[in-house]
Amino acid sequence: MQKNLLAFIFIITTAIVSAQKITVKGRVVDSVINKGLAYATVSLVKAQDSMLVTFSRADSLGNFELNGVDKGRYLISSSYVGHIPIWVPVTITAEQSVYHAGDIYMADTSSLRGVNVFAKRPPVEINNDTLEFNTENFKTQPNAVVEDMLKKMPGITIDADGTVKVNGQIVKRVLVNGREFFTGDVKMATKNLNADAVDKVQVFDKKSDQSTFTGVDDGNSEKTINLKLKKDHNNALFGKVTAGAGTDGRYNAQANINKFKGNEQESFIGMANNTNRQGFSLMDVLNFTGELSRGMRNGGGNINIQTNDNGNNNNGLPVTGLGQSQQGVASTAAGGFNYNNTWNKGKTDLSANYTASNVHLLTDMQSNSQYLLPGNSYNRADTSNTINNATQHRFNVILDQKVDSSLSFKLTPSLTIQHSNKTMQEDYISATPASVKLNDGFSNTTSQSDAVNFTTDALLRKRFAKKGRTISADFNFAYNHSTQNGSQLSNNAFYDSTGNSLDSNINQYTSKDAVTRSFGGNVTYTEPIGKRSLLAFSGFYNANTGQSNKQAYNYNSTSGKHDLYDSLLSNDFSSNYTYSGGGISFRGNRKKMSITAGASLQAAVLSTTNNTTMGNIRKPFTDVLPTAVFQYQFSQTKNLRIEYNAYTTQPTVSQLQPVADLSDPLFVTTGNPALQRAYNNSIAVNFFSANPSKRTNLFGFINYTSTANAIVQSDSITAYGAQVTKPVNTSGVQSLFGNLEYGFPLRKLKSRIEIGTSVNLGKSVSFVNGARNDIATSVIGPNVTYSFSKDDVVDIDVTADIRFNTAKYSLQSALNTNYARQDYGINITNYLPWGLSLHNEFNYILNTGRTGGYNTNIPLWNATLAKAFMKNKRGEIKLSVLDMLNRNTGISRSSNLGYIVDEKYNVLQRYFLLSFTYSLNKSGLKSGGGPNIKIKTFNN
Repeated sequence: MQKNLLAFIFIITTAIVSAQKITVKGRVVDSVINKGLAYATVSLVKAQDSMLVTFSRADSLGNFELNGVDKGRYLISSSYVGHIPIWVPVTITAEQSVYHAGDIYMADTSSLRGVNVFAKRPPVEINNDTLEFNTENFKTQPNAVVEDMLKKMPGITIDADGTVKVNGQIVKRVLVNGREFFTGDVKMATKNLNADAVDKVQVFDKKSDQSTFTGVDDGNSEKTINLKLKKDHNNALFGKVTAGAGTDGRYNAQANINKFKGNEQESFIGMANNTNRQGFSLMDVLNFTGELSRGMRNGGGNINIQTNDNGNNNNGLPVTGLGQSQQGVASTAAGGFNYNNTWNKGKTDLSANYTASNVHLLTDMQSNSQYLLPGNSYNRADTSNTINNATQHRFNVILDQKVDSSLSFKLTPSLTIQHSNKTMQEDYISATPASVKLNDGFSNTTSQSDAVNFTTDALLRKRFAKKGRTISADFNFAYNHSTQNGSQLSNNAFYDSTGNSLDSNINQYTSKDAVTRSFGGNVTYTEPIGKRSLLAFSGFYNANTGQSNKQAYNYNSTSGKHDLYDSLLSNDFSSNYTYSGGGISFRGNRKKMSITAGASLQAAVLSTTNNTTMGNIRKPFTDVLPTAVFQYQFSQTKNLRIEYNAYTTQPTVSQLQPVADLSDPLFVTTGNPALQRAYNNSIAVNFFSANPSKRTNLFGFINYTSTANAIVQSDSITAYGAQVTKPVNTSGVQSLFGNLEYGFPLRKLKSRIEIGTSVNLGKSVSFVNGARNDIATSVIGPNVTYSFSKDDVVDIDVTADIRFNTAKYSLQSALNTNYARQDYGINITNYLPWGLSLHNEFNYILNTGRTGGYNTNIPLWNATLAKAFMKNKRGEIKLSVLDMLNRNTGISRSSNLGYIVDEKYNVLQRYFLLSFTYSLNKSGLKSGGGPNIKIKTFNN
């Protein structure tokens, strides 16, 4: 199938390359001084409906060139700052290879006094570093959201998970009228706001706060989209509500209500469903372990707090990326409110939002694990049922206050409250490859977790009279208090070579109370060197303290209570981690090139105390951490960035404490007080090139990381299949990740192809019974997307995504593994008469190279039929069927350090859903199609 797909692409590409291309040439001229207008924006649209075909910028003399144009009737649009936009009709015949449009004259607005000017807006405008799309040239269907409109704009693509890319670069932030919208959460805006509410889509690179403040580009920026709303929405109530019900008790309800009035913006987004539907990111910001860091990484005065729990006991929110392939079935209720306002003549800017969510997730899972151990390899089969109910509340505020033109401060407090209830029932059995039983048993666990997390950051900025001379201070504070109560009832039987068993039973109640605090700050002073360079001097200090108290009690058959204190599983730890230091860096800008280079000296001390045994551990670390960034801007749409970083990863408290966790007799973990910190060197190369007029883009990225004193696991395996793990330091750990994407149009077919591939290579190490096990892994993932769109008739997307995975182990090469996942899909949307639209989505997933019973081929077919009605099409009724063939199956495989896991889990299967959507807009659900007319009056 892969060969057929590649052959198909090759044939299409060859046909298009050999087809005749027509080039449109001309010059944009000032009508008064008869001089070419340098870098004017020129667009070509269809005469029939003003839909954009291509666009470009004129050169320094006003000459322009539009390539790859088909025959037909068009309008050439030209725009330039301070001039009246102009439209020129042209007719291009197939006999022409070059069409000469001649001089296009534009009138300067200053030459028109007291004149009303009626001008149709150009589809694309380029203002300095901002690319603007006027939305009337990009038609969407009724009930469309911003995501649907962005897909039609040149250079913008939307991945299946909702990730937005501009010319291959990921969009990190979406603003509304230049303001934060739910703290810049991309999906909040793209998946919820109505497309017909947007007047302009502005694309630009948002510079870092430091660059904006100092005036010297540090090379750090975020690809950003600003949605500028139509004027009638700036003082109006708009949005939509949806309600639906279906078979098997399925339901879905959503609401998006916005009220904008000048600088004041109020938005509400809500949802409730049991269909794994997610309209925005429900992010898990803290864990319930009470540790401030699961692996403290810092360098250059910064600390990256990792909040995910990489162990098996993850009690955080299980809701990232919910969808048809989500492990389990979730019932979700979530909502959020966003508020923005500006006072005091723009000096006071406030952005605040509150979100709340409740997720009930039911997961049934079967797994088969292959433990690749020298001399005593074995397989383990598990069956589990997990019910997790998680509630989260989050409140964020951004207050930006300008005291005067040179002094400002910014406050960003955030409060999160979480509660989780989890129950899990598990049965397992382990045996050798020869089917000799090693152990079996069951475990029933319950847990109730609560956590409160508060963080705040205060940034003070002072700019002096001399450009580039600044001083800034950043202070931060974090507080995390978590509690967890739970019970465990388990029976574990271990078998010897004669078949006799040794039983281990646990009937236990545990409680845990943990508090962490963090306080720190840094001061940075910049001194200009010439007009385009500066030196930055920084000093930093950070202190993190924490205490974790775990108490375990076994069941007392005499009293009928859990009142027998278990000293082996109880512990009381406290920790103190501080780091401080200073650094110097140079930042320089030239016309096309920028360089940042520097280093910091960092002294860190990690000390822990076991308050139960009064044992103390103290670990000091001193490191020099260099950093460098080189960026070359070939043009506005072509650049190269090379970045080098050194950073350290400190061992955690639990990794250092030599106290065994015996709560699971099959997996015993203990710490290692001899651990050293890991030192990481990372280099990344990023290349980006785009040609807006040809609609081509090339994006390449590669990152290499090497770790000295890497923290890895050392396993000791008993004859019964039990495993004792502790962390150790080693060398030889490396990783290489690369990604390449290329997109180009097929103009004759009115379509586009995006081709890409990713490569992830890793070298890691584990130790099994004292023997070193070198592990080499690779994931290679070619992918291709073909898109075709014909105005208001049909949209087609064809995709192919393949993942080839390999894992090689030095201890047992016979157990090396190769497996693959192939995902082929086609999405077709037909726009029919009478307000009807039909959408079909078909995916075929093939799994190979896995354990028997896990190599499944899964066809997934979803379809929806929608009808728009009521005045101005304010209403829409939709019938949807998901998994029409009733074949959906959850399958996954993961290669880990010393073992491979195949999993099979419950997923959503076939159901029908009938829903109704009502628009709150007076203009209904229609998107603004056709050219927009704007009236300007000039009185000079």
